[in-house]
Amino acid sequence: MIKSADAFRTISEVAEWLETETHVLRFWESKFSQIKPVKRAGGRRYYRPKDMLIIGGIKKLLHEDGITIKGTQRIIKDKGLDYISELSRPLVSLEADKTEIKEKVSRKTEENLSIATKEEKYTNKFDEVDGQFSMFANEPMTKPSEPIKPDPTYKSISNFLYKKTFAYSDKILFEKILNSIDDAIKKRA
Repeated sequence: MIKSADAFRTISEVAEWLETETHVLRFWESKFSQIKPVKRAGGRRYYRPKDMLIIGGIKKLLHEDGITIKGTQRIIKDKGLDYISELSRPLVSLEADKTEIKEKVSRKTEENLSIATKEEKYTNKFDEVDGQFSMFANEPMTKPSEPIKPDPTYKSISNFLYKKTFAYSDKILFEKILNSIDDAIKKRA
């Protein structure tokens, strides 16, 4: 059902029209006495077209122009509600807005699909071979059935170093490292 531009709107419809949240509209009601929605049974708010134009002007001043609430209140006091209403986006049937949005979304979807089909030509050009792009391709593969055996354990680092075969210069370097570690441990103790 298409509503005319003169129809009353719910808070949800106004929020959708302004592209803002309903709690923001309630907050603005508390800060701007000029916003007076009609409240019907159950406390439900209904905004008249003139209320919507005022809210639209307030939104422009606050969100687009970056004016503070006090500054906006001062502008309303100095220039009047007609000036604020002129700042608002025009009232159009919400159904027309929804139709326009749906058209934009469908156009964007069609664009994305055409891009995807163009890109699809270039994907799957090469069939991937197992391990072809793996960073571990050069490492030997272990069979899942083989249990992984841990390295033998040693009582100390020095036992490990003496049992391994290293070049003589490496053994001297390791001994210096071990001695410096021992010295550091003794200093901390």
